[in-house]
Amino acid sequence: MHKLGILTASLAAMLGFGGLTVEAQAQAPTMKKITFLTNYVYNGRHAPFFVGRDKGFYKEAGFDIDITPATGSGFVITAVDSGKADYGMAEIGPVVQAIAKGAKLKAFMVYTDVTTSGLASLTPFKTPESITGKRIAASQTDSARVILPIIFDEKKLDASKLDWQAADPGVYFSLLLSNRADLFTASSDGDMPALSKVAAAQGKTVEFTSFVDWGYDVFGYVLVAATPNLEKNLDEAKRFAAATRKAVEYAIKNPDETADIMVKANPAMNRETVLAQWTGAIRSMQTPYTAEHGYGVADDKRILRTIDLVKKALKLDASLKPDDLFAIKGK
Repeated sequence: MHKLGILTASLAAMLGFGGLTVEAQAQAPTMKKITFLTNYVYNGRHAPFFVGRDKGFYKEAGFDIDITPATGSGFVITAVDSGKADYGMAEIGPVVQAIAKGAKLKAFMVYTDVTTSGLASLTPFKTPESITGKRIAASQTDSARVILPIIFDEKKLDASKLDWQAADPGVYFSLLLSNRADLFTASSDGDMPALSKVAAAQGKTVEFTSFVDWGYDVFGYVLVAATPNLEKNLDEAKRFAAATRKAVEYAIKNPDETADIMVKANPAMNRETVLAQWTGAIRSMQTPYTAEHGYGVADDKRILRTIDLVKKALKLDASLKPDDLFAIKGK
């Protein structure tokens, strides 16, 4: 589906400009056109990918990257597994579930150490018990449909009492603010800055409950690729991960420039909102775990914790090892 574009100086040679020898042409860089899916419509969390493209980090790694938004982790997983995208980012819970059910993909880098996902509401919901029977707006592929059952299982609550309301992410705000939903699946870095601004204009205050605060202590977003592609060319995934890590590090050090780059690529976005979103995302990347193990790294103990939680909660009959979930665990 994706063709390699070979950048050479052959045209110059053909036109008689003298230029390059055959040896020099052979050493010209090979660029691969790739499609990368974000887990959601663009927000500040996704800014490093645009930084990597703008600063040439992906180009240096040999990639001509096309960044495309998606509608949830489930969508990303299906697209990558079916070969419709080369790489994508998805919540770890749905990734485990998909692999247990036979999906041919693996994670190869941890993007956020903890999830930024949770629930937005107009009234506070302090405990998992308090949302039982409440209307929760979420797309069919939203990762919260996997995460909340995990949390409910840990708390020995009945996940069948969750009242899911199928909705497109584009109408989440209006559903909540018009009282047609009690909560919607939201992110602290992506949704809350913009939602708070919209709600304030209507004289309303928005509450946010983090899944981390309810005991969901596994990895957040990971980068994924199809298993056959990883087996065929693991070095390519390593180069993509290294370029992404470089972009993240640059974006953390230069948040204002990062917001500028994101808005330049997506003029409809609000710079102040993007900056607030990216600042929130940074907190999910700089944790005690990353301080000890390094950014982007997964260790077997935490991977096994993730596998066990998801398998138990979703009653998955599959024997998974860390290597079944991660193709690359270190830098």
